[in-house]
Amino acid sequence: MRKLLLSPILFLFVFSFGVGQDMATLLDSALNGKNGNELFFLKARNLIKSEDDRIQFLMANHGYYSSLNDRDSMMAAERVLIPLLETKEDKERLITVYKRIGYYYEVAGLYDQGIKYYLEALNHAENFGNPEILSEVHKSLSQIHRLFHDYDKAIEFGKRAFQVSQSKNNQYLKSQVNALNIIGAAFSEMNLPDSAINYYHKILELTPLLDTLAIAPTIVNIGYAYLLKGDIEQSRIFNKMGLNFYKKTNNDYAKSVVFINSGMTENSAQNYKEALLLLDSGLYYSQKSQYAEMYKWIYDEQYKIYNAVGNYPEAINSLVKLIAIKDSLFEADRVKVAKDLETKYQTALKDREIKEKESELKANQARFNWIMFFVLLLVVIIGLLIVIHFLNQNRFQKKQELLEKEKEIQIREAAIKAALASQEEEKKRFAKDLHDGFGQLITALRLNISGLNGQKNIEEKMALFEHSENILGEMHKEIRQIAFDMMPETLVQHGLLPALREFAQRLSSSGKIIVNVQAYDFEDRLIEIQEISLYRIIQEWCNNILKYSGATAIEIQLVNDEEELRLTIEDNGKGFDVRLLDESKGHGWKNINSRVKLIKGDLEIDSNPLSKGTTLILAFRPQIKSKDQKIMEK
Repeated sequence: MRKLLLSPILFLFVFSFGVGQDMATLLDSALNGKNGNELFFLKARNLIKSEDDRIQFLMANHGYYSSLNDRDSMMAAERVLIPLLETKEDKERLITVYKRIGYYYEVAGLYDQGIKYYLEALNHAENFGNPEILSEVHKSLSQIHRLFHDYDKAIEFGKRAFQVSQSKNNQYLKSQVNALNIIGAAFSEMNLPDSAINYYHKILELTPLLDTLAIAPTIVNIGYAYLLKGDIEQSRIFNKMGLNFYKKTNNDYAKSVVFINSGMTENSAQNYKEALLLLDSGLYYSQKSQYAEMYKWIYDEQYKIYNAVGNYPEAINSLVKLIAIKDSLFEADRVKVAKDLETKYQTALKDREIKEKESELKANQARFNWIMFFVLLLVVIIGLLIVIHFLNQNRFQKKQELLEKEKEIQIREAAIKAALASQEEEKKRFAKDLHDGFGQLITALRLNISGLNGQKNIEEKMALFEHSENILGEMHKEIRQIAFDMMPETLVQHGLLPALREFAQRLSSSGKIIVNVQAYDFEDRLIEIQEISLYRIIQEWCNNILKYSGATAIEIQLVNDEEELRLTIEDNGKGFDVRLLDESKGHGWKNINSRVKLIKGDLEIDSNPLSKGTTLILAFRPQIKSKDQKIMEK
């Protein structure tokens, strides 16, 4: 069900110091008056004396036609308004204009066009520097991606909306509520009600600082989440609370959502008559709000109810409407097809009425002919819609496959480049270790051996022997360290967990940091590629912690569930902006990503520059090494 995420069009315009009171009064009357709006605009136009006056007039005019969903009149204003705002670099008003355009296309169901204009608004909002406005634009993008069934993008933009609205003095609480609502809505449509309710409860924790109307969308959304969980009584309670919130307002969109939610709840409870009455109310307010998405939920629910009670003609009628509205939401060209079919239907209806008037004696035959014609027409309509749907689906699927292949090629190229760069760095480090450490020890040993030839004193020879023995010991340690850095013997012989404990002990021995390794239900050996990849990921991430975070403690956990192995690395160092990782020019992060993709894992980083601590979580499906593989290695 469509979640309640209100996007009201704001008729907000700030009068500049030079605008006269008469013009302000006229524009206010044009926007808020019940009659004579066009006349007020005409009078206000005659008072325009400057460019600022013209912008003020056009902003009000554009907002008025936006509230009427009159796209032609909106475009007439935009042709003059947008160039003026761009010349003056008035980003705040540009954001408002682009949001209005995006919202028009969202309501009309033309989501690709809506996304285009919302992104224009986002481009200006990111440079404007107002967290509240930026959060609202992110929220709008989350909303329209959810309607477009791109739930990953919806959650991504919802989280960004919440992140940018956070402040120390809770200045943007309503923006936080909107963001949490949109995230919960996406989880609901993914049929994950527990996750949705979790986000809604976060909103309720903020309610002491908010008025009751601000949490009304959350109340309605919780009602739908409980419906998904199958808790009818809880759903009814929250639906009733939502209706009480909105029944005294003029928010037709919100009322349609509450009635549709309530109708779905009663359908689940098999109260079909009550459900149909509630859906009729939802249809009434959907028509008033002109929000196209609502019809899909109404027709779908009506089809289920009529089918359940055995009213198959009405069920077919609702199904035809449902198919038509679903297709129209994803393909604008189909609106013309639907209109042509409706014209044919009306023409056939008039022909039937004329024939019935011409001869009442042939009424029964005419009725039979009409029923046959209607059935054939219905079959043709459904056939056309199915063909168009599959053609479009096939085209979209091919396009997605091509994009995925291109993306896969890019990822492989990046992984290869990162691997080559990592190998070159490893070679340089290895050469440096040999030259600086091992090479110097060999030189010292050569000098000691040369000194033995010229030395006749036994005690001094023994001293040279002891010194040479110490040098050999240092050489042995140096070789072990180089071998450990390249590939720990413990990892090869005994597996990941012993190797990690040895790695932790080496880091902790410096005295600057404490590294702790814990494992739960994890004792088996993994296949070689998974053990090496995990070890290198942990090694690289811990090295980054030591370099940049200033942490004093690192916790490494391995938790083995039935079908998933989860790695968690936590530190108490400085947080950072996670988005900076993708902008990094170094190879460390690229190497980590390459190894994550190699084991087909899911990686998540949780950190914030305003707080302490960073958490890395990696989850993947483990592959246990077979007994035959272990025997072959031994």
